[in-house]
Amino acid sequence: MHSDSNTKGQAHVSLIVPTWNAERHIPDLLRALSSSRRPPDQVLWIDSSSVDQTVPLLKRHGQRVLVIRQEEFGHGCTRNLALEHCMPTDIVIYLTQDAVPQGTDWLSQLIAPFDDAAVAVSYGRQTPRPDAHLLERHARHFNYPSQGQRSQWSDLDRLGIKGVFCSNSFAAYRVSALRSIGGFPEQLPLGEDMAAAIRLLAQGWVRVYQAEAQAVHSHNHPLPVEFRRYFDIGALLAMDPALQRAHLAASGEGLRYVLTEWRAAWQARSASTLCQIPLRAIAKLGGFHLGRRFRHLPPSWLPWLGLHRQFWRQACK
Repeated sequence: MHSDSNTKGQAHVSLIVPTWNAERHIPDLLRALSSSRRPPDQVLWIDSSSVDQTVPLLKRHGQRVLVIRQEEFGHGCTRNLALEHCMPTDIVIYLTQDAVPQGTDWLSQLIAPFDDAAVAVSYGRQTPRPDAHLLERHARHFNYPSQGQRSQWSDLDRLGIKGVFCSNSFAAYRVSALRSIGGFPEQLPLGEDMAAAIRLLAQGWVRVYQAEAQAVHSHNHPLPVEFRRYFDIGALLAMDPALQRAHLAASGEGLRYVLTEWRAAWQARSASTLCQIPLRAIAKLGGFHLGRRFRHLPPSWLPWLGLHRQFWRQACK
């Protein structure tokens, strides 16, 4: 088992928030930061050339902002770049612009697992927004239960892809561990968090789902967005053999999830949701399997099939 010195008590903690046209989210995020009884030692906002008031608003509040060109953004490379601008630091927390930490102890709770020198990554629980529709509320409760979890490499045969699930919407990393694997993989449309997690586990580190740390974060994706998002997920697995093997170890998980959706909709007596479930399942499954075969498709199609168009435009050059 890999381990590092126990530094959590005196650790230097950095918070990184990638933004793009995030003006409407900034007030909630600033309130969450100011409410934390254990504030981060430094905060860096890395903005992809927003055209709204994101950057001026942050600067008016005395925040440190690094601006990059929109075409330079990538889920892995942008987070790696931001971390380099925060060095030296011991623990880095990544938060997305629309994830709002809850309570006054969210930061302390999120980094608490680093008391264990074997832990490399800790991610928090995401709860749905008040306006989340039934299926999105169900997805949050399914993927982010009230019970925490630890996993290491030996658990993957049993847990499959769930053993490396991690979300950079609300996650913390031991910086020495993250840098030991070269940071986040950069040539992926999404899923840099899980790709990093499986590499960390392969080196003997431990991943922790820290359910006590909570952030409100959800999306009401329409069907076309679900299709494109799952196209990118399928492409992710095709690009990353380690994640592909972990996915195959949990091959029945998708069907089990759809059955839990049916149960939730039936219990809610929601006829409209019951009708949506097969359509959404077809969109996800179709997008996923098409994404798995992205290399066999005309390159000019990829930016229109995938959700992360900038990634696919760059990949097609």
